[in-house]
Amino acid sequence: MESGITEYKGYVVHVFCKTIKDGLHIASCAIWEDGAVVQDSKSIGRNHATAADAKTAAYEWAKQWIDENS
Repeated sequence: MESGITEYKGYVVHVFCKTIKDGLHIASCAIWEDGAVVQDSKSIGRNHATAADAKTAAYEWAKQWIDENS
């Protein structure tokens, strides 16, 4: 499983990506604020051809969630 962390507008976004069947990738993320998880997504969108695509989709989803909820 691959992961990454970034900050956006004071939130910390943890993205996780794993390979599933046929070499496809799926991502999930947790959004943290002040040391606590405020949103936890088990699966973002559809399956992706690359891990980079899956992580990008998760980061974009997290940014949208933050923009709508902050």
